[in-house]
Amino acid sequence: MSVRSEQDLLVVFARALEEGKVKTRLIPAVGEAGALKVYRQLLDITLDAASAFPGHVELWTDRADETLSARARRAGWASRLQQSHGDLGERMCHALAHGLQRYRRVLLVGSDCLLLDRGYFQQALNALETSDVVFGASEDGGYVLIGSSQQRLWKPNPFQVVRWGTGHALADSQAALALHTDRLVTLPALWDVDEPEDLARAVTLGLIKP
Repeated sequence: MSVRSEQDLLVVFARALEEGKVKTRLIPAVGEAGALKVYRQLLDITLDAASAFPGHVELWTDRADETLSARARRAGWASRLQQSHGDLGERMCHALAHGLQRYRRVLLVGSDCLLLDRGYFQQALNALETSDVVFGASEDGGYVLIGSSQQRLWKPNPFQVVRWGTGHALADSQAALALHTDRLVTLPALWDVDEPEDLARAVTLGLIKP
């Protein structure tokens, strides 16, 4: 039996860098090449934030990508970790369960939020001192972060009926987990870049270049 570390883990979910496969909701506005350019910037910002995480970091991709694996290796992170099959809920549950086999607390983020930083990560870790699950809400009704300290919550997958990619994702996820624990915390909402109006906001604020 492996011994679980008392340290913490941050898992970053990323997509392989391929035109037409990333930020697809932006493609009608900026084209496939433009959407990939935006995604590269979002990922760079996320990985820069991850480098300040007070613990271990793992980069999980949807499929093999040597560019991302090499970047993870340069940062001293675990690389070539691949997300499981299934919808987003199944993939997140697999990563959380896998992480909690080895670490005390696990946070999981995507690569769409420009505002994640060490302070927000620390808020999430602090919340897990007294709660089983923490969500970092997003303004669109989803969430930019999920974290947990309890491996038992993630097998089997509790997210069977979550409406992913909609304004119900956070509420559905909270309701699903409330069947298993009442120790849930939600952090103040941030915003992420999914739609053309989100991109316009980020450009106006000077956070990314179109």
